[in-house]
Amino acid sequence: MRKKIRVASFFSGIGGFDLGMERAGMKVVFQSEINKFCQKVLDKHWRNVYLNKDINKLRLEDIPEEAQLWCGGFPCQDLSLANQGKRKGLGGDRSGLFFKLAKFIKPRLPRWLVIENVPGLINSHNGQDFKVLLQTLDEFGYGVSWRILDAKYFGTPQRRRRVYIVASLGNLLSAEVLFEPGATTVAPRQGLGTWEISPPRFREGNKESNIYSIQHAGIGRKHTAGPQAKGYRNDGETYTLDSRGNSDAVCKADGSLRVRSSSGISSGLDGSRYRAIGNAVAVPVVEWIGKRIVKADKKYSQVK
Repeated sequence: MRKKIRVASFFSGIGGFDLGMERAGMKVVFQSEINKFCQKVLDKHWRNVYLNKDINKLRLEDIPEEAQLWCGGFPCQDLSLANQGKRKGLGGDRSGLFFKLAKFIKPRLPRWLVIENVPGLINSHNGQDFKVLLQTLDEFGYGVSWRILDAKYFGTPQRRRRVYIVASLGNLLSAEVLFEPGATTVAPRQGLGTWEISPPRFREGNKESNIYSIQHAGIGRKHTAGPQAKGYRNDGETYTLDSRGNSDAVCKADGSLRVRSSSGISSGLDGSRYRAIGNAVAVPVVEWIGKRIVKADKKYSQVK
């Protein structure tokens, strides 16, 4: 039996990448996360996995050599369109942590890299930041592919567009992971998603619209304003949850995101949860990518 792919997770958050890769058949052997609330979540669900609490203090020898896949979504604050006028790009203290990760990639060269971030990464500084990222990975010897995927097409009731970058060492198997031959199936209607690429466990539970989204500052912002729109909607999907923790999400007890009703609850009680969920990757998307990596990895020795 083929040994499971070992995963090193960076900027782990509450473990969205970790859970998705495990559901794809991999094994998490390393995590790195600085947020204390997120650390508690990781410790609860991955108690036996080594957790580094500050990437700035991380040593190369702390990362298991057996990890063939490294994944993570480095901080997006300096890249996000939500910070128009203040986007420092990869030159910022937070999004610039990509270079810290790259410092460890260079001497170790894991077989696979999976990186996630906001679409603003692509046009930050007129595309120069994305160019630097691609050139860095190319110089390390990786074949790099990228694609913007929206969580609403993977069976979740939430819009969440993110750019996913997959890099495979010494070849272009990354393209087989992110792209399919032929036409891409279009969702039958807004909010339902494309069930052909949605993991089976999500297909039944999310067909009904059972989540209601209310965001602050509803006056003056139309619901058609895009990802940063404010107001109320119940059309089968919700706005992208706000990582700043200032959005109210009201849903039933069986809602997919498991967020408590905001009515009558202190705004501080769920603040950390909102921020963590707002920063998290969509697990069904990661699972889809992970399963395709497992399949492509079987060809690795043939094409390298």
